[in-house]
Amino acid sequence: MAKASGDVLLAHAMCGTAPAGGLAMQVEKGEVQDHDKRRDYMTIAQCQASHPLRSGCGVSAPGGLSGCSVGNVGMPHRGALGDITNMALPGTMPGIKATAKSGKMSPGNGVQSAFGMPMPGIHVDPQNQGVATSDALMLTPRCSEDVEIEPMCDVDDPQQVAEYVKDIYGMMNQAENSFLPRPDYLEHQPDINAKMRAILIDWLVEVHMKYKLQTETLFLAVKLIDRFLEKRSITRKKLQLVGVTGMLIAAKFEEIYPPEVRDFVYITDKAYTKEEILGMEVNMLTALEFQVNCPTVAHFFERYERINRCSDAHRHLLQYVLELTLPDVKMLKYSPSHLAAAATLLSNKLLKQHPAWPQAMVRHTQTTETMVKACAKEMCGLLDAAERSPLQAVRKKFSQPKFHGVGKMTF
Repeated sequence: MAKASGDVLLAHAMCGTAPAGGLAMQVEKGEVQDHDKRRDYMTIAQCQASHPLRSGCGVSAPGGLSGCSVGNVGMPHRGALGDITNMALPGTMPGIKATAKSGKMSPGNGVQSAFGMPMPGIHVDPQNQGVATSDALMLTPRCSEDVEIEPMCDVDDPQQVAEYVKDIYGMMNQAENSFLPRPDYLEHQPDINAKMRAILIDWLVEVHMKYKLQTETLFLAVKLIDRFLEKRSITRKKLQLVGVTGMLIAAKFEEIYPPEVRDFVYITDKAYTKEEILGMEVNMLTALEFQVNCPTVAHFFERYERINRCSDAHRHLLQYVLELTLPDVKMLKYSPSHLAAAATLLSNKLLKQHPAWPQAMVRHTQTTETMVKACAKEMCGLLDAAERSPLQAVRKKFSQPKFHGVGKMTF
């Protein structure tokens, strides 16, 4: 037996030069037998140059499993996940006829998906992005023209998932309205009112600062609290318990190292026990039907400040305006994306940026300046009243040097 590298074995499998029926077992042992000692091993590049890829490799696998498709060459089928490929290659789906002009394919007899089911509505993208199906059996990355994220340097950063940004935010725009609480839900609360809610959220901003939590955690916590209070009537004695529990759930969802339950017992000066917090957590999750993942202002804020090409100081001003809206129950009538867009417009006007509503914002938000102007005016009123307001947590937070002191700026 002559030892062979993994690349060599793969090359033989792709070219079909190794003996069919014996290669799979030899691959497992890391060996390949050179029967006639006259054939040199071929590299994968040489193999691909001389032998086009084929839909089947014709190699038998251990245990009676048949050969594999391109992408799983020389390896047995793994079951559910091992058979899923990212896109179909030419020749892998027999029975499909393509039309050169339209790029559409019509399925022939016996065409099946990776799951063994018929594939309805198959067509080929004219830009050769692969085969797409109505039931999303095969996912194909978008071409560079579809990359919507800005700045363009993020295209090479896999963390930014630039290929899917348009789809992600399209889905969030569709889903956000289904998670909006009624703006007048406090009218149906017998023992709490808008002022109590504002005091609670102002205090939660301080808790959020103390534990150095993510921006997403704060906005998600407020969202969970409002959605829960819309569904359940509570007494004013339990309002702070609802607040810390909402922050606990949001921190568990967003943070890598969330505060522990005992931290929330401490922060409430032992007004509630650990058992009471855990009991309220069960009640909240049950009332919300465990639907914790929902679009918030923080998601759209991050997107829009990048599209708007905000500097650090500009971004902090934008965030300051958005956090000022949290204690005000009147702002519940606006969707998260609308709030983020209006705050972007207001910050551009305050910093005298021209144009105040760039074409990029129109394209990505699908809104015009006129559509968000009314909301921006309400935000401007909150900004003007911030210095005189008895609730100073947000202003105090953004008066710090790390936020460029935007809380102290006058316009």
